[in-house]
Amino acid sequence: VTMYSNRSMRLTMCSIFAPLPSFFTSMSLPTDRLRHIWQTVFNDSDEFVDLYFRRRYPRARTFVSMHDGQVVAQAQCIVYNMTSAPGQPMLKIGYVSGLATLPDYRGQGHAAFIMRQIHRWLYRHHIDYSLLIPQDQTAALWYSRHFSYQAGTSSYYCLATPKQISTCTPLAILTPDITALIQQHLSISPYTVQHTARDLADQMAVCRMSGSGLYSTPSAALFMAEKLSLLQGQEKYRILDIFTTSIPALPFEPEPYELHYMYLAICNSNPLPSNLRITLMLD
Repeated sequence: VTMYSNRSMRLTMCSIFAPLPSFFTSMSLPTDRLRHIWQTVFNDSDEFVDLYFRRRYPRARTFVSMHDGQVVAQAQCIVYNMTSAPGQPMLKIGYVSGLATLPDYRGQGHAAFIMRQIHRWLYRHHIDYSLLIPQDQTAALWYSRHFSYQAGTSSYYCLATPKQISTCTPLAILTPDITALIQQHLSISPYTVQHTARDLADQMAVCRMSGSGLYSTPSAALFMAEKLSLLQGQEKYRILDIFTTSIPALPFEPEPYELHYMYLAICNSNPLPSNLRITLMLD
């Protein structure tokens, strides 16, 4: 996942999409306008939006829709590698980020126009998968209805209290040793997006915005967590990922405990046939 931003996540598998005619328009993009659209739709903090547009924003893979000469909808496509099974070749994925339409222009086909642009670009550049995180269930239904995205399960997370988190050691810096440990975990985990040290540093920065980050347990297991807003009147933390070769015994028993660590089988053949494009969705 590119960046965590206080939204729950679930890996979903979709249908295959057929080849589309080539179409992609490059233009000089008004970054201030894109930021305005992002914040209007998602209501993210200035700090988060600054980090995204400074560290993650791919100008060359930004797709827009316009009305009367003004950009009214936008999205980006960030390219990552993904393993489909331990020891198998890497596959390319396109993470669809920040698809957003200004409220006054919704229902006019702008978001669908952008998604068609992105899918054409993915096909032209031989990208095998597409990932995205819907803002809510209404958005997830829209992706499913119009672009054959379907829900499934993949992600591990559990909830913890501040007292439980305080027994762990927060890590402020990604050292080469820690990065190597995380990369080792990712390299042997099936169906995981491969992160660089820069990606992990950005994840840490986003988590720190919510008062959390990367932690080490007394048993030296590493996990990434984010602080949630008050949940049923109590402050809670969500553990987003655990970087170890097996699910570790944490120094606390989360309550309530939820485990979603079932990776979806993507395709029996690897590498994928060149004429297939399978789409995944995170929600």
